[in-house]
Amino acid sequence: MMILFSYIFNISIVTTIVNIFISYNETTLLEFEIGAGLTCINFVLLVAFNKSTRIRKWFDSIVKEIAIKNEKRRINPVSVYDYFGNKVIAEVIINNLNEKTKNLGLENLKKQYDIQLLVVKRKEDVITEFKPDFQIKDNDILLVFGNLKRIKGLFKKNKK
Repeated sequence: MMILFSYIFNISIVTTIVNIFISYNETTLLEFEIGAGLTCINFVLLVAFNKSTRIRKWFDSIVKEIAIKNEKRRINPVSVYDYFGNKVIAEVIINNLNEKTKNLGLENLKKQYDIQLLVVKRKEDVITEFKPDFQIKDNDILLVFGNLKRIKGLFKKNKK
């Protein structure tokens, strides 16, 4: 979104400058001053949006809220962070435990699916050390390492 707005501001600045020079002979001093003023205002707004942490945080929070609402509509969305050959580091937001994941232990996760659980964020807690009886719960956010097809296959909704 920030890139989109910066493009809009840049396009309006460039368009204003180009129009000023193209129609320079036909413009009045007032029109020239208005065009130059609008260009300056656009430039100041662009710099303010890029430099102001308060505006950036506000804008980021709006984008994050939209993304969260969109993610909640999907069943256990998987976001890939990085690729390592045929494996990935991915984040899985558990919003609907399926039959495979309800009673899935760490041992089965590693042996049966070749997926390694790296980190679990549960509410405000960040869990990095797992006991053998650790269970995945709804609303957990998992950071996992493994084959992307296996990760998506494990956490997708069961077909009825």
